[in-house]
Amino acid sequence: MAEHPSPPDDDGGDPACWLRRVCPACGGLAEEDPPTRCPRCGERIEEA
Repeated sequence: MAEHPSPPDDDGGDPACWLRRVCPACGGLAEEDPPTRCPRCGERIEEA
C-alpha cells in the first residue's frame, strides 16, 4: 500500500484583513491601518 502524505499543519499566507493596508500605487504594505501613507512610495492610503 502507498502511504498518503499528511496535510500541512499550517495553511500559511497573510490574513485577508491586511488587504486594506496594501498600497494601490506600488503594492507595499503599510505598518498601520488607513488612513496612512505607504512607507515605500509615500502614496496616501485611504480608508475603504
